[in-house]
Amino acid sequence: MPDLPTHTPPLAALRAFEAVARLGSLSRAAVELNVTKSAVSHQLRALESDLGATLLHRGGTLRRAQVTEAGATLLVSVQQALTLLETACRNVRVAVRSKRRHSLNLSVNPSLAALWLAPRIGRFIELHPDIDVQVFLHASQDPAWKAQDIDLAFLHVREHGPHLPQPGDIRLMSETVVPVCSPALVPPGERDDPRVFTRHRWLEEKHVDSPETSWDTWSARLGLDPADRQEPLVLSGLSTVVAAAAAGVGIALGRAPLVDEELASGRLVPLMPRLKLAGSWGYVMRMQPNRPMDAALPALVEFLAEEGRSPGAWQNLAQEAG
Repeated sequence: MPDLPTHTPPLAALRAFEAVARLGSLSRAAVELNVTKSAVSHQLRALESDLGATLLHRGGTLRRAQVTEAGATLLVSVQQALTLLETACRNVRVAVRSKRRHSLNLSVNPSLAALWLAPRIGRFIELHPDIDVQVFLHASQDPAWKAQDIDLAFLHVREHGPHLPQPGDIRLMSETVVPVCSPALVPPGERDDPRVFTRHRWLEEKHVDSPETSWDTWSARLGLDPADRQEPLVLSGLSTVVAAAAAGVGIALGRAPLVDEELASGRLVPLMPRLKLAGSWGYVMRMQPNRPMDAALPALVEFLAEEGRSPGAWQNLAQEAG
């Protein structure tokens, strides 16, 4: 007696047989499998020839295709095997989707990036290890949406212009201007004394349309005599001003919450913490228009919006000071 074949028939033939046996019709099976009726018939004949057995009764007066005894035995195993294959494929898809990485490109000015965004992006990535974040710096108010494929831009805006917020912008935070310096520059006992401002160099950020970051405004607010006023050392960018203040170069007009990380770490301390000026500017988040939406960008926006709403180090220090 010759040895029996050990190969498995083609999967397409087994699927065609299962569909016809389950649906009772070559036509309905062809529709489900998205092939022609003749293709289904060809697969069945090839399968029966391969197995050497008739699997279905076709034709005659029966309106439905009926499985033979051999066909019934085969059908149970084929359906179990197809279910296992479908489950395995579904599990692979779920596993791949769960490991799929998302990439977000952000556009932000250098000071916000260095002083506020960088540590928070680190915390966000810890919470969402499947999301890659790239930060591109822009010095202007015009992010390179297309050139750098920007998903989310952080913009400095004013309620009364220039650079008005736009419909759809998501508020991030407002600013408060407070004097700050290195703890080594001014002893704790002198930090509530207005005369301290006459003893040290003034550091000023070069910033357009921001009277609250000008020492002219603060000289009047502090009630300083004209003889006690000085020409400030003007630096470009708040991050540069903050670095100089932390190094003990002088007293800076810091913009909270951008200086919160420096205050929390103790690299900077506030002077006269009850004395403050509301900032003319604030920050908003602006999503790229017509960007296809996925779960990554809303997760980042929600996280940063909550960070922007949370009390910062300066607010806590001001409350402690009464």
